[in-house]
Amino acid sequence: MKKIILTLFVALIAVAGVQAQETTKKSKKNKEQQSEMNAQEVYKQQAESWATTFELDDETKAKFIDLYMEWQNNRGNIVDKNGYEQKAGADINFKKITVEEAEKLIADDFARQKKQAETDEEYYRKFQQYLSPGRAAQMVIQQRSTAAGFSSMFRGMGGGRGGFGGMGGMMMMF
Repeated sequence: MKKIILTLFVALIAVAGVQAQETTKKSKKNKEQQSEMNAQEVYKQQAESWATTFELDDETKAKFIDLYMEWQNNRGNIVDKNGYEQKAGADINFKKITVEEAEKLIADDFARQKKQAETDEEYYRKFQQYLSPGRAAQMVIQQRSTAAGFSSMFRGMGGGRGGFGGMGGMMMMF
């Protein structure tokens, strides 16, 4: 009788453990989807704000918003050679890395920044379909300045490359 109760108890614990793992996986997936959705909402709000500032008509506004969101998604998806997205990255102890690691890290970061600049230049040209060159330049320059400002503001707060517990890079997208 004791063996049966013990066996049932162990089985119950195993089932509860599996359910807890599934719940954790679902929760993590939901948070990732919610984070992505929130980023998309922010991009759309930014685009709508710019469209209002630039007094675009409804047809142009819709096309502009789509292009703006495409640009922001492309900016957010740029990764360095290690696969680190600008919104993520590994925690790196900069006091303890070797010269070779530092050189590789900075070379990868420069390459990522170069790709970022190339993407911004490409979209600056695309935005001229809907905006004057001055307005397109204003928007791209302000975006780059804001990203750089958030990056420097949050750098080091989390002790790692991702900044404020991984949020520093997220802020860079805004």
